[in-house]
Amino acid sequence: MARKIVIIGGGPGGYVAAIRAAQLGAQVTVVEREALGGTCLNWGCVPTKTLLHSARLYRAMQDTRRFGVYAGESSFRFDKMVENKNVVVETNVSGVESLLRKHGVELVRGTGELLDPSTALVRTNGGDGVKKTADAIVIATGSEPLVPGFVRLDRDRIITTNEALYLDHLPGRIAVVGGSVSGCEFACLFGLLGAKVTLIEMLPQIVPTEDAEISRRLEGALRNLGIQVKTKTALKSVEKNYPSGSVTLTTEPGDGVTAEYCLLTLGRKLNTEGIGLERLGIDFSAKGIAVNERMETNIENVYAIGDVTGKMLLAHVASEQGITAVENIMGLDATLDYSAVPSFIYTVPEIGSVGMTEDEAKDQGVDVIRGKAVFKTNAMAHAMGETTGFVKTVVDQKTKRIFGIHMLGPHATDLLGEATTIVRARMTVDDIKRIMHAHPTLSESIKEAVLASVDQAIHV
Repeated sequence: MARKIVIIGGGPGGYVAAIRAAQLGAQVTVVEREALGGTCLNWGCVPTKTLLHSARLYRAMQDTRRFGVYAGESSFRFDKMVENKNVVVETNVSGVESLLRKHGVELVRGTGELLDPSTALVRTNGGDGVKKTADAIVIATGSEPLVPGFVRLDRDRIITTNEALYLDHLPGRIAVVGGSVSGCEFACLFGLLGAKVTLIEMLPQIVPTEDAEISRRLEGALRNLGIQVKTKTALKSVEKNYPSGSVTLTTEPGDGVTAEYCLLTLGRKLNTEGIGLERLGIDFSAKGIAVNERMETNIENVYAIGDVTGKMLLAHVASEQGITAVENIMGLDATLDYSAVPSFIYTVPEIGSVGMTEDEAKDQGVDVIRGKAVFKTNAMAHAMGETTGFVKTVVDQKTKRIFGIHMLGPHATDLLGEATTIVRARMTVDDIKRIMHAHPTLSESIKEAVLASVDQAIHV
């Protein structure tokens, strides 16, 4: 008889886990109260990148003559950009629904709560309560935008990323509070389209988890777009003004900011409430549900994956955690290695990172040698007219193993595939030296940066 698995949450962790479990012969039920795909597909990664792609196309049209291309006067309609974004989201959501049907996964619209390690109470969106029994339960309830207690969120002028993605017009002036990935992407989106943007970050640098040089260069790029960047600046209060509808932000230090909108991008609140964790004695805190490398909680047959674990709040991490969890449920021995998790920021220029930064490697006692290749020496970058940025490698002096690759520049997000493979496979400088890269391509810069660490690069 097939093992029964109930998955609470249909985001990139939950639906991928469901499909993998079905492939392994399980009888799977997914409980999801909203649209399939979770935050990433509906209110995060996909819609944000879709809007940013439109904005980047518009900006590229302003500079075609240097390529010998003469086009008419360019313009944009923000509402049409949003319509296109909605189509992309709806198409992908429909695709996920089709995949679940194809694999025989039962989808229940509603919320789930654990009654015991083998029973979930499902409250359907229609109001009915249904008990679902299972051999294992996977918690994949995700997260939602974090709003400080002193801020009154009205979802009109004081908004989160959820509401920002459904604005029907381009704000004339907007204050973005929080300078990590979401904050920088939204600042870039609005800045590319000509809005007056103020980006406020409490820490000394934006995107603080990135390589320090990349953070500095991104800040400079945002300033070149006309974005006012305020680091070492804390939000103290935000108030809506009547009858104008504008908002005023009080900051420390500073005299504050007045804008049409205040967009809060201050991180995520994990969805651990109301799902029965306390009832079962599951180990959790504000930092997430505690799991081991097999995605098991401290309660047998109860697993947790995705944002709710607080590990790394990335869609692809959630997916891999989901696969790991159900493979263990189905009797396979699976663990997850976090040493080569790719991350990127879809700004202009793009950022792509995997593995340890130079500072992180040094903190772990690695004697680091750094390699660096700039796109100004790359022929394809010149052909594209995008020579800003670099590839940086973090290499162990003793073993020549490559511990990290960090990129700022054209198509850095697309170059992440090779970079992640290098770090995950624990490749060395000699390994890369023997791999032929096509010319002219941007990927040559990865090899050049690796070889630069041992002074063997050709174009550096």
